[in-house]
Amino acid sequence: MSTTIHPTAVVDPKAELGEDVVVGALAVIEAGVRLGDRCIVGPLNRLTGDTTIGSDNRFESHGSIGAPPQDLKYAGEPTRLEIGDNNVFRECVTIHRGTPGGGGLTTLGSDGLFMAYVHIAHDCHVGSQVIFANNATLAGHVDVGDGSTVGALTAVHQFCRVGEHAFLGGGSIVTKDSMPFMKIVGNRPARCFGPNTIGLERKGFSEDRRKALIAMWRIMRSPKLNTTQAVAKIKEELAGQQDVDQVLAFIESSQRGVILARG
Repeated sequence: MSTTIHPTAVVDPKAELGEDVVVGALAVIEAGVRLGDRCIVGPLNRLTGDTTIGSDNRFESHGSIGAPPQDLKYAGEPTRLEIGDNNVFRECVTIHRGTPGGGGLTTLGSDGLFMAYVHIAHDCHVGSQVIFANNATLAGHVDVGDGSTVGALTAVHQFCRVGEHAFLGGGSIVTKDSMPFMKIVGNRPARCFGPNTIGLERKGFSEDRRKALIAMWRIMRSPKLNTTQAVAKIKEELAGQQDVDQVLAFIESSQRGVILARG
């Protein structure tokens, strides 16, 4: 199979297409785009800017990939977007390049599913094996860890972090950091409902790993302890457990604070 381009598509000669790429009707691929092998660009997608896309990605239709950031400070400076391999982008997904003030780069990993109308804003860094449901939205400068799920109609405030394997329930408004492995649901304030035990089991987390996270959460949600006291007690009782240590490091590095059971 060789690269095929629909007669109505517009591909700039300065764009770089890999082997066995398919470009659908009325798609536009502009100068500066580098598209890996076996990618499928469906009808009416626009790929633009200094955008590097890995192999085996599928863009369903009507997407805008690599457009300039929606930032009033942006004045046309050169910034970039980088996307890994084997992602699926459904209808009307929008992903923007970075800004000079945010490092100039937006990144997405590999093996992700981005459902219809998902928006990834400038300077976001999204890991691999993520799922973004319909209309999930990231403001600028958001970090999302590997294996995370962002539910439908959920919005994440700028400069927030979503830890690895976190689950953000549909319709949530997330204005603080979401701890790894946890379920976050709610609207102003969002609340944490403890480890996502079912999801973690499905991902192959052992019973011992899940029990350690549950024990950590019981301490964390104690009404008799503030966050600092809870962290100290968790270190005393559960230090050395890989996932617990990861959550503690996440909490201690948080700039916005983390979402807890009390919001």
